[in-house]
Amino acid sequence: MVYFDERSNTHSELGKALMLSIQELVQKACYSLNVFQGLLVEIDDENVNILVKSSAGQSPNFKSIPVFSADPSSENRFPINSDVCPMGFKHWFSMYFNADRYIRGKFHYVDSRQFCLIFINACPSQTINHEKIALVDEWLSVTVEKYLIEKAEARQKSLYKKLQHVANIGTWEVDTVSNCVSWSSQAKAIHEVTNDYVPTLESAFDFYQEPYRGEVRKLVFDAIKTGAPWSATVQLTSAKSNLIWIETHGTAEFKDGKCIRLFGTIQNVDKAVHARIELENKRAEAINASTESAMLLSRISHELKTPLNGITGMLQALKCEQRDLVRKKKTDLAIHSAERLHALVDDVLDYTSMKNGELKLNPQNFCVAELFNEIVDRYKAKCAERGIRFHTLLAVDEKSLVYGDPIRIEQIVTNLLSNALKFTHSGYVAIQVTLKYLEGLPVLITSVEDSGVGMDNTILSRIFKPFENKTQHASEELNGSGLGLSIVGQLVNEMNGEIDVRSEVGRGASFDVVIQLETAHRKKEDNLLPKTPFDSNLNILIVDDNDINRLVIASMLEKYDIVPDEAHNGKVAVEKARTKQYDVIFMDCVMPVLDGASATKIILQEGLMTKHGFVVAVTANTSPKDKVMCSEAGMADFLTKPVLPYDVALQIKRALSGKSMLM
Repeated sequence: MVYFDERSNTHSELGKALMLSIQELVQKACYSLNVFQGLLVEIDDENVNILVKSSAGQSPNFKSIPVFSADPSSENRFPINSDVCPMGFKHWFSMYFNADRYIRGKFHYVDSRQFCLIFINACPSQTINHEKIALVDEWLSVTVEKYLIEKAEARQKSLYKKLQHVANIGTWEVDTVSNCVSWSSQAKAIHEVTNDYVPTLESAFDFYQEPYRGEVRKLVFDAIKTGAPWSATVQLTSAKSNLIWIETHGTAEFKDGKCIRLFGTIQNVDKAVHARIELENKRAEAINASTESAMLLSRISHELKTPLNGITGMLQALKCEQRDLVRKKKTDLAIHSAERLHALVDDVLDYTSMKNGELKLNPQNFCVAELFNEIVDRYKAKCAERGIRFHTLLAVDEKSLVYGDPIRIEQIVTNLLSNALKFTHSGYVAIQVTLKYLEGLPVLITSVEDSGVGMDNTILSRIFKPFENKTQHASEELNGSGLGLSIVGQLVNEMNGEIDVRSEVGRGASFDVVIQLETAHRKKEDNLLPKTPFDSNLNILIVDDNDINRLVIASMLEKYDIVPDEAHNGKVAVEKARTKQYDVIFMDCVMPVLDGASATKIILQEGLMTKHGFVVAVTANTSPKDKVMCSEAGMADFLTKPVLPYDVALQIKRALSGKSMLM
């Protein structure tokens, strides 16, 4: 029968207990009826299954007997007693049960199955037998009903335990009269103790560290005193020393005005709490990022106006100016404003790349002396214009070749010099450069010092944080964008270098930067530009939807006597390439009608370039994704706007080298 074959341990134990009870019941009934054999059988469509026998040594000797009749009627399958059964049934009964007389009890039903008691060799004609069998049947009914109730309770308990496990919720109880504490199995699992662990109220408190221990203790004793229920999220330290966030709920039971019991739940909410903390952190990061973006936009919008005003103002003035000296001065002012504008844009792009983790160093062989001589020459003139003394000490060999990123090193030094110059109104700015070798590796040590306004300790503590510096001291960074020194700090960190700053208010500031480089790689360097103009028969196409951008590159090619063709979108570029083979195509990426990448793919797929020809991307989009897109389109190089004459000259040299026309 189904209720004798349960899978869980609890149900199995209940089934065994029921079998023992029925076994005892049948034996007592046989003794009372004075018969030698009593049975509990189950009757289904095919078999009579022997479940219990009062005497194991007596017939029947089978556990399962074929049913006498397939008739669905229970009375036909097993008649009430041997006096009323048909002759065929008597023969069937005699064959399997080795007896002639019997009395059957009433049918009992459990889960759509039927079973009954059978007493062999009992006299059907005796009235007392029927009365006793009726009592035994009633006893059996009560026994089975009790089992079914216990089974249902056991199933509910099992389900409750499973739900506790799934929800990671345990239960606990404190008997305040006897001071006994009990935990459910899941509560013990949450505390990571063994199943035989016996908690006490004090040992339960020991699982919490301050300040949570004091909080839990207060909640418990307030409930005992006032009956106030509680709900709290606290952190406990498990028996295995793991920190676990839990949520506990508790309530008190009172009798005659006195607390007799506390009970409640404990739930492991560690993942949920950590997820909430992480979400809060990300929200804070998002707010900070939004604030930084707003500050950046506000600061940059303000700073852009000055160079833009200088450029447009000087260009407007040049339209009507006839005096050569004045025209030159105004042109210089426009160029200076453009350089400042360029620096601002570079600051923003570099800062954005660093924030997104997209900044990549471009190491190469370079001459330290040549790099710093160029920087010194530039700032010597700037200091002279301001009436500031400029002291230099370059302890570097003139032929010192090393391997590193000269562009980023120059950016670090020029940012520091510009910052020093900006906040030094009188006195001096000094730079000292030393190249030392430690364990065979070159170490570049650069110090920039000034006699400017200086900074206090508060400003020094946040000098490399963007937008943190708002006073009129030297903490206002390069170009006023609030990014210059932040970029310096991040670049030094990217190069695994160190930077130190010392300053006092009114006594200037000193920045020391230490960057470890590598020895120069043995590689043929051929990046020198021609010192004199050269003849060229190159066919060059400039593709850009902006007239000014095309004019800028075309003007750079004039010194090489190159007159390029022009196209204002990718479609026109393809059409021109189909009528004329080009050695170099300077291709803008973002254009109407047909973009640069799509145009490049068509030109290369149709083989429209010369044998050594190539396409160069020219774009203001400098993200790694843009570079990958250009490379996948087949572009040979990547130039960022604004384009420098040096970059254009290198592309010309490359094209001439491809045609074996050495400069």
